[in-house]
Amino acid sequence: MTALGEILLGAGHPVAGMDQSLLPPFSLPGLPSDKRLRLLPWSGAALASGPFDVCVVSPAVSTDSPIVKQLVREGVPVISLHECLTNVFARHDQLCVAGSHGKSTTSAMLAWILDTAGLSPGFFVGAPQSGFECSGRTGSGRVAVLESCEYQSSFYHFNPRMAVITGIERDHFDCYPSETSEDAAFQRFASGIHRDGFLIYRKECRRTARIADNAVCKTTTFSLHDTAADWFATDIQCNGWRTHFRCRRPDGQSIDVDLCAVGQHNVQNAVAAMATAAEYGVDTHVAAEALSRFPGIQRRFELRGHYHDMTLIDDYAHHPTAITVTLTAARAVFPQSRLLAVFEPHQMIRTRSLFEDFTRALTLADEVLLLPVFPAREQVTHLECCRLSGELVRELNHNAVKAFLFANLDQVVSRIDHSGRPNDVILTMGAGRTNLIHDQFTRRIQRHSVA
Repeated sequence: MTALGEILLGAGHPVAGMDQSLLPPFSLPGLPSDKRLRLLPWSGAALASGPFDVCVVSPAVSTDSPIVKQLVREGVPVISLHECLTNVFARHDQLCVAGSHGKSTTSAMLAWILDTAGLSPGFFVGAPQSGFECSGRTGSGRVAVLESCEYQSSFYHFNPRMAVITGIERDHFDCYPSETSEDAAFQRFASGIHRDGFLIYRKECRRTARIADNAVCKTTTFSLHDTAADWFATDIQCNGWRTHFRCRRPDGQSIDVDLCAVGQHNVQNAVAAMATAAEYGVDTHVAAEALSRFPGIQRRFELRGHYHDMTLIDDYAHHPTAITVTLTAARAVFPQSRLLAVFEPHQMIRTRSLFEDFTRALTLADEVLLLPVFPAREQVTHLECCRLSGELVRELNHNAVKAFLFANLDQVVSRIDHSGRPNDVILTMGAGRTNLIHDQFTRRIQRHSVA
């Protein structure tokens, strides 16, 4: 929703926002200071500050919410986030990026390439981009990059000129009870691509390949492993916080790319972005140069600083696959360091359904500091959340990995403060609140500096 706020403010519209998690004094990180922006308490009484032309609700807000029902009674049109975005970008060439992993980074890379090429794209990305210092804007060009989430079939609203599918894995168990239902959603999304457009997809993902077989538009493939793909990365070498690789184009020519990002998963994201930009007419040399300066996005292997000679990194990883690639990347960048993974599982249903996968992924860390499950959109007790995380801790210890359960962020900070060693890497992961740990370390540094 922050990205939408930035888009609407940038277009000159006054915006009022409500978030159930906001507490006084009201502020939202990332949104610019603007007199047209009002942040309201989550209360029906706050609606008296209207009138409002339209209410845009995020997928996290139920239509049964008392606030939403009150707006409907007062005659305010209520639309979804993605319906609003479709209206905002109706006249743009929509380049949509979907898939279970890498949507935000691939979208950000693609927007950065298009901007470097002088196309001034609009964009909607699920995390603030360091280079643009925002996560959404309308842009002055005719093209827009839209991160397209499958949750609650939100991406159906878009009208893609081109679409990327980075791959499909089981994830949103509260929306899709089976692999079949998940695939059907992506199939419908892909069927909405313009007939003269492109579907760009990861060749080795069998589920996406089946969808591509039924596409009415043209298709292009990318891969790190299958040399038969149209776009292929080879000679991948990690060099600190950068990754070098050679990208082979469909014409058989190769180009060197010095990517300002770490991990093979980011090479895959970069190749997908280059392929999409090329299909839109951007020269691959321009794309490669742009990626060499790609500034990244927040919460994606983001360096948050140092504390007592420990390196602090934050990542949004909340799925076993994402955890695996994040810890693997950390091991490549810091081969001599001890990796301490701070993880807050996200959703009970996801944690239970992928329990064995979470166990395998977290064994890549030297020590795991686990928090109770964050029960997003679930009606469960705190005790149930603690018990499930406790089960994960026991399983990790059974697999010879040091793992500990903590009740809250303060306890995690205290553990790191007293047991952390110089040269350790503290890697916070999760879709919830683990990133706030770094703010606590920053405040401690500031207090010590003043003292």
